[in-house]
Amino acid sequence: MTATFCAIVTAYLLGAVLLQEAGTIEILRAIRRPVIQGGVVTALACLLLGAFHWRILLALLLTLSIMAAIEERLPLSSGVAFFVDKSLHFAALLGLACYYPLAAQNGWWITSLRPDLSKWYFAVLSCVSGIIVCVPAGGVLIAKLIRPFADEIRDSGISGLTQGGRYIGWLERTLVMLLVLSDQPNGIGFLIAAKSILRFGEIKDANQRKVAEYIIIGTFLSFGWALLISVLTQKAIRYWVQ
Repeated sequence: MTATFCAIVTAYLLGAVLLQEAGTIEILRAIRRPVIQGGVVTALACLLLGAFHWRILLALLLTLSIMAAIEERLPLSSGVAFFVDKSLHFAALLGLACYYPLAAQNGWWITSLRPDLSKWYFAVLSCVSGIIVCVPAGGVLIAKLIRPFADEIRDSGISGLTQGGRYIGWLERTLVMLLVLSDQPNGIGFLIAAKSILRFGEIKDANQRKVAEYIIIGTFLSFGWALLISVLTQKAIRYWVQ
């Protein structure tokens, strides 16, 4: 069951990343997005499972298509709503893995590769899933959570690159994950200190307290999320290779 869940979760996350690309979204605007999203994830799941297990693939296609159609009617504007929605997605995927626990066991990756190699295959899938949840998905969640505070400082007079904050967040969460996975968590403290010096250096006016608080909230959310997902990813990798 664990192998099946690992494969379909990775397929779901990879499909979500592909569909979030601006060019892809523009091309697919004229097509029914729920069906396309379900189809992309189902195709990736077939590849990662290493078998055409039509029952779980059909169930996955229907489940994701229905949930994507519901999302279109219920926009996820807040961070809490986004988190709850994605948690329901993962719960649905877990339910499918529990109902079809042997889907991955009968696939090519387990039956054709040596046991040590097949374990590393699922360890890599766990790492890929962790990176996606930590970096791009974490950025979307944090952006939604701090949106109310961003509206308050919109006229503060401090400006930067259009996507600067987004890429800074991606880089810092990537570095946190690298430090945790390499068993060097002490370096995270230096990373926080470096970011604090660089970001607070742009705040000269004591009246810009809102901006300072906004930066602190965003920083703690970003580092906290990165630490949580990095530790969970590390445990998932060790589950397969130890």
